[in-house]
Amino acid sequence: MPDIHPTCFRSLGGRRRRGPRPLTIWMIVIIATAAGCAAPSDRANREGTTAALSAHRALPAGVVAEVPETPYAVVDGRRVAVPPIPMGDPKTIRRIIDEGRHDNRVMDHLVHLTTRIGPRLTGSTRNHVARLWAVEQLSSWGVSNARLEPWGTVPVRFDREPSHARIFLRTQRRGEDGSLSAPESIMIREMEFTTLSWSKGTDGPVRGQVFKMPKDEETYQAVKDSLKGAWILMDRPSREGMRGLRWQLADDYRRRADARKRLAEGSKTLEEFPLLERISFDGVAGFITASRDERVWTGAVPGWRELAFDSIPPDVHVQVRMSDYDCINSRLADGETVEVEIHADNRFSPGPIECYNVVAEIPGATRPDEVVIISGHLDSWDGPGSQGCTDNATGSAVMMEAMRLLVRSGARPDRTIRLCLWDGEEQGLLSSSEYVRQLRDRGELEKVSACFVDDGGTNYQGGVPAQAHMVDLLAAATAPVNGLFYDTAAPEKTLDCDVYTVDRLPSGGSDHGAFIRAGVPGFYWKEVGRADYGYGWHTQNDRIDLAIPEYLMQSAVCSAITAYNLACAPTLLPREIRPEPSAAEQESQDRGGPDRAGQTRRPRRPDATAPASSGGE
Repeated sequence: MPDIHPTCFRSLGGRRRRGPRPLTIWMIVIIATAAGCAAPSDRANREGTTAALSAHRALPAGVVAEVPETPYAVVDGRRVAVPPIPMGDPKTIRRIIDEGRHDNRVMDHLVHLTTRIGPRLTGSTRNHVARLWAVEQLSSWGVSNARLEPWGTVPVRFDREPSHARIFLRTQRRGEDGSLSAPESIMIREMEFTTLSWSKGTDGPVRGQVFKMPKDEETYQAVKDSLKGAWILMDRPSREGMRGLRWQLADDYRRRADARKRLAEGSKTLEEFPLLERISFDGVAGFITASRDERVWTGAVPGWRELAFDSIPPDVHVQVRMSDYDCINSRLADGETVEVEIHADNRFSPGPIECYNVVAEIPGATRPDEVVIISGHLDSWDGPGSQGCTDNATGSAVMMEAMRLLVRSGARPDRTIRLCLWDGEEQGLLSSSEYVRQLRDRGELEKVSACFVDDGGTNYQGGVPAQAHMVDLLAAATAPVNGLFYDTAAPEKTLDCDVYTVDRLPSGGSDHGAFIRAGVPGFYWKEVGRADYGYGWHTQNDRIDLAIPEYLMQSAVCSAITAYNLACAPTLLPREIRPEPSAAEQESQDRGGPDRAGQTRRPRRPDATAPASSGGE
């Protein structure tokens, strides 16, 4: 692998270092590999260590190519001449490029969000800390009117503190005289795990013997008297993938909560419930479910927006890696006594908890009522181990840096450039949908030229979809970023932005969909690169180690230049031409299924072209 020889380095502490200080990719790989192999207890407490490492290792402030002598646009994968449409001031664009290539601070923002603040579940304490920090940063850079705008409330605040899960074997040692020692427990493995957000955790570390879930009444009666304080190992799940596992956990949660309600009402007796519900009344410590691979996925309990603080269901249900499950299951099959200790420090605070978007602006000089929006969602899932990095601290850091670059370059756009850091995206585009409704009520929607969303992980902004009548404007707007950056893993490859033609704008994947449904052009950047988005997506692996600096630097420059050019273009971006959906398509959309473009809400990969399920993403 090649060395990186940037023209300028910035330490994460903020000082600027110039000169040839090579940093090999192998160093990054070694650090990332070590982090990925850390035990979960270490991972949960590594925030300070990661921040210290980051503060002492220099990351490239730009992996840059020579500025191309002849600017070019990329349309449908081909280099073409830049459409002759008046755009922003060329000197301002050069200043944005210079700052973005030689003093880019996107990694500073990302390191702070992930290692100093951490995961940012909607309505959580960390979520609010992140929003206050973002407003403070934006204001300190001179971005106008940085503020919090309320969008709604959650009934119960949910926070996680550092947690752990461990496997123990109960053994006895035989002495020289043949006598057996008193039973003792030996830890053999640290597990990686999660629970559904807004679900009950343990009251401190809880250790108990593990029993397989009884398959029938006879098996149940044989172990019933030993179940108090025990952990129940569920059968290997039949559902696969992130959604399948979360749905299964949610279904089990719903069934147990419903059983408790029916029993309290007297509408059913305990003996009338199936074993899955009945066993939860035997004083068990909780339930253990396996993932289908080495990722554990975090989601929310069903009905989280209707929770009451004084009636949180008491059942604990954790999801562990497949290898953790196999370790427990194989030992049980060998007839050994297995114990598990789990500390799931889940904390609740009574609401309602006010929730906010972060909004900030660079006011337009001649048409301030017309707006170009750049955005990303600041909320994330919050499973143990996760820092909410690629979904979506990366997008938030990119958009914040784009605003800093614009201010630093002295940009004076004709239209207003507005930053929005959304909330509640993971639970269903909650804050962006409310924001669109507020714009509609104020009669401001028709003045929004477009909304761009960065929510595809740590890859670079390698493309943007466009209907044919939008192509020229978007090609001219994005052209200045082409040829500026290259991929350290493939130095011959420049990180260009392809304006690719589509019949309809893809509305699935993220907050841009709320704008598309309201008739405003919304764009989910097609993110291209070597990162494996699915590895970190909603899992314990979503950490700072996944970030690819040169990709994020390109994205910040691309966002700044595109927003500035469209804010100076002769016209608003033309509206999408959308044919009326057929009856079958309308019915599918009403059910949360795919629309005409095959889109629902969240793509499996960050190119926003693969259909995915709706809700709670």
